[in-house]
Amino acid sequence: MVDSDPRFTVFQWGNELANVSLIRNGLLGCTPTSPKLAFTFQALQLYHQLQQHQSSFSIQAYTKVLCVLHGVTYWPHFQNQFSMMFDVYLAILCTIQSRIDQALGCGDPDWRLQHYCPVCMFKQPGEPLLIPSSLKAMDGNNSTKWMDRTGHTDHHVFPSAYMISRADVDTFKDDHGNAEHHNGGGCADTWQAASAVDEDTVKVFKQTGIFLSACRHGIILTCAEMLHSGELTKYPLAMINKLISVHSNDQVIGSDIGCSLSTTLAVSSIAQMARAANVQLIVNAFHGHAHNHMCQLQYHPLYLPGTGLEDFETCECIFSSSNATTALVHHASYLHYIQYLELHFSQWDADKYAELSTSLHFRFV
Repeated sequence: MVDSDPRFTVFQWGNELANVSLIRNGLLGCTPTSPKLAFTFQALQLYHQLQQHQSSFSIQAYTKVLCVLHGVTYWPHFQNQFSMMFDVYLAILCTIQSRIDQALGCGDPDWRLQHYCPVCMFKQPGEPLLIPSSLKAMDGNNSTKWMDRTGHTDHHVFPSAYMISRADVDTFKDDHGNAEHHNGGGCADTWQAASAVDEDTVKVFKQTGIFLSACRHGIILTCAEMLHSGELTKYPLAMINKLISVHSNDQVIGSDIGCSLSTTLAVSSIAQMARAANVQLIVNAFHGHAHNHMCQLQYHPLYLPGTGLEDFETCECIFSSSNATTALVHHASYLHYIQYLELHFSQWDADKYAELSTSLHFRFV
C-alpha cells in the first residue's frame, strides 16, 4: 500500500465477497476468497508507470521499497503476492480498454496497425499518391532471451497487440526455396542474418530473441519471438506478409540483409503478392556501406528515389531501449516475458507518438 497508515478497517456487507468490499475501498486482495494482504490501486498504478518508464525496475525492488516505507519486514512471498495482483490489475485494464475499443468501433485486431502513426497513415484527399507510400525497417535482437521451461506450469498468455503468432510465423518455415542459387546484386551469398546461434544457447533458451518491424518514426508495428534459432527467413517473411495484408502497396522496408532477403522473397510463397504490392526491400544505410558497390547501387537508400534522409536503422534505437527488460525476462514465466515486452513497447510507442512533431522538426527542418 502507499498510504501513510498501512492498516485501516474495511467493512464487509452481508454476503458480499471480500474482494468486492476491498475494491469498493480502493484495494485489491491477493487471493480470490479470503485475502489477508491487499494493495491499493494507487500502489499498483505507481508500479505500472514505474515499470513502463524504467523497464528494468523489478517487482522485488518495488515491494522492498513498500516494506521500508511502512516499517514492515520484507518476505519473499510479498513479491509473489504483488506479482499476482499486478497481473489482475493489468487484466482489469485490458478488459476496460477492450470495451472502450468496441464502443468506439476500434475492435478490429488490425486497427492499431491501420492507425499506428498519423504521419505515415494519413492521406490528404486530392493529393497525388506517394511512391514509396511508407518507409519501414525490420531487424532481430538476441538480448531478450527466455530460459526454456521457466515458469512452465503457468499456461496463461498475456494478450499482445504486437506479437505475430507462432503458427503464422511457421507458415514460412520452408520458404527459402532456391534463393541460394540466385545472385542478389553480387553479395547475397556474402551477407546473411544471424541464422545460426550457439548450440548451448539453443539448449538453454527457448526464446533466443525477438524480431520486429517499425515505421520510420520509431513506432513499433509487429514483433515475433525467435524460437531456438537466430534470424531465420521465416521471421521477416511473416513480417512482410502482415504488412502487405494491412498496408497494401508501395512499401519500402529496410533490413540488414535486404539484398539477400529480396532473393528469398522472390521465391517464397508470397512472392506474387509482394510483386503485386510493389514491396521493395533495401539495405539499411549503416550496414549498406559494408556491401559491395553493385549491391549498394541497387539496395542502398542513398541511391534510391523516395527514401530521403532515412537511414532505416530504427530498430537499433528500439533495441537499445528494450534491452533494459533483459534482466527481468530471462527467468520470467512466459506470461511475464510477453507482459514486460508489451509494457515497454506500448510506452515506447506513446513516447514516440508524443514526440512526432518535435522529431519531424529536428530531422527535416
